[in-house]
Amino acid sequence: MASRILTALQEVGTHAVGNLNSLKVKTVANGAIVEGKDIDNFTLVELGFNAEGERTVKQLSAVDKKSYLIATPETRYLGEAIADFYNGVGERARIVILEEGYTRFDTSAFTGTPENGKVAHFDPATKKYIIHDGSHADYDSAKAKFLVVSDEDDIQYTLGQPMVRLEVIEA
Repeated sequence: MASRILTALQEVGTHAVGNLNSLKVKTVANGAIVEGKDIDNFTLVELGFNAEGERTVKQLSAVDKKSYLIATPETRYLGEAIADFYNGVGERARIVILEEGYTRFDTSAFTGTPENGKVAHFDPATKKYIIHDGSHADYDSAKAKFLVVSDEDDIQYTLGQPMVRLEVIEA
């Protein structure tokens, strides 16, 4: 006999995972409330305000907009995998302010081949960082630019997913 709980426990999440690598990061005071659609951690977002004057956050909609990193700590229950977590609509999320030459983070939300020295920018359409040599059509207009400083293949550290480490070049 099937059950909703058993099905939920057997499903494997596919959400982006990551880690903050900077010793200290600046965050937006009191975070922001997720609006529109659910958002994976360690992707880029933009900020706004709702009718009540509370700060809101939604997935980055264009490469030329001011962007922030969403990196909410996970609270795990019942042995949940980190890839099961995301920032749900209506929830308050931690928003990291990107600082040039300082903010470093790992993320599984990427396309391309990670190699030290390559660059990356966030693609709002795929919700992933595109790794390239700097010749991508959207790179020049991207407000947030990143340097690839490492790729991580230690499965225990990467929480079972391939990750790339990015450092902010421009924010």
